[in-house]
Amino acid sequence: MRLAECLAVYLRWRRSFDDWITVARAAREAAHRAGNRLGEGDAWTNLGNALREAGRVGEAVDAHTRARDLHRAAGDRQREGIAWTCLGIALEKAGRVGEAVDAHTRARDLHQAAGDRHHEGIAWTCLGIALEKAGPAEEAIEAYGKALEIFREFEDWYRAGRTLRNLASAHESAGRPSDARACWLQAADAFTHANAPDRATQARTRAEDQE
Repeated sequence: MRLAECLAVYLRWRRSFDDWITVARAAREAAHRAGNRLGEGDAWTNLGNALREAGRVGEAVDAHTRARDLHRAAGDRQREGIAWTCLGIALEKAGRVGEAVDAHTRARDLHQAAGDRHHEGIAWTCLGIALEKAGPAEEAIEAYGKALEIFREFEDWYRAGRTLRNLASAHESAGRPSDARACWLQAADAFTHANAPDRATQARTRAEDQE
């Protein structure tokens, strides 16, 4: 199971999705045979991510649902929260945006209850993306703002930059170019702090487009 987790990163980078699915299934079966319910839940999450990356979003939804149910039964709130986040992403990819909003809201609430601020920030970001697809930008902007506050608190500048990029796009959609420009400039600064100069340059270019 541990080997499968390590290989997941490599196989994702190499976009070897079929191999990733095969490895994840082997880990899931091993965990099931060993009676390791938490490990089985993690393996289902890994399998769901592989299926989603392969474009098999319906199967990914099913896998993440299994992961959620296993972690919920075990009473492990942090892992259940992660499973809800992954499920929400898969639901969004499947076009089930309303359900995705509900899933990310559950993930946020679980991470809040567990006191896991960083994962809460990730959940806020995913919720913002789903809300932006669901309709008016205002609720998405509020969610992105919550995520940004948390990432700045942790000095997670790369995620802060990505969140500011999302905020800028949401302001553009709402017809507020001056707010969008301010967010693009802040995103450039965040990416510079994160040692991501290519992303910083892209953000500055987008800011210039708003002038």
